[in-house]
Amino acid sequence: MALSTIGTNSIADSAVTAAKASGVNPTTEAVVFRLTTNLSGNQDPVTNWEVADDAMAGRVGTGITQSSGVFSFGTTGIYAIQFTGSCFDSSTDDVQVNLEIKGSSNGGSNYDALGQGMTNLHHAAQHTFSISCLADITNTSNSKIKFVVDGNNGEVNGSSTVNYTFVTFMRLGDT
Repeated sequence: MALSTIGTNSIADSAVTAAKASGVNPTTEAVVFRLTTNLSGNQDPVTNWEVADDAMAGRVGTGITQSSGVFSFGTTGIYAIQFTGSCFDSSTDDVQVNLEIKGSSNGGSNYDALGQGMTNLHHAAQHTFSISCLADITNTSNSKIKFVVDGNNGEVNGSSTVNYTFVTFMRLGDT
């Protein structure tokens, strides 16, 4: 039996990357911003964010930025976004605190709710809770994210030295 010759195609060595060879899309953006001061009452958008800067705080990339509480993206893609709030009732009343993640695809003219959660606090209680969403950032000029606190009859904890209330962004892959 005779063996036949089969043609082979090849690709340039420079076209093969670790991500392409393994099928893995490495994380190119990941960052935590934390609320630096306590927040009383409603705020839209929440401001007073800083990048977590503790000795072991990690960060991948520098493309996620914020100005006056509105977050922008240097790279398109699918992002996992989490909003964690540490809330407390400074009195003996029953209070409620709502957290919201809102996204805009038109430069901030209109925002849609991407995630919302609430907690009820009873008689000087403290709760920590999180909400999350996936956001498809399709345009680095027009895609915006903001965070909102409303229905707030309690307090939201902030600190410039520890992550009490914070937001996390992680780019998962291409859009």
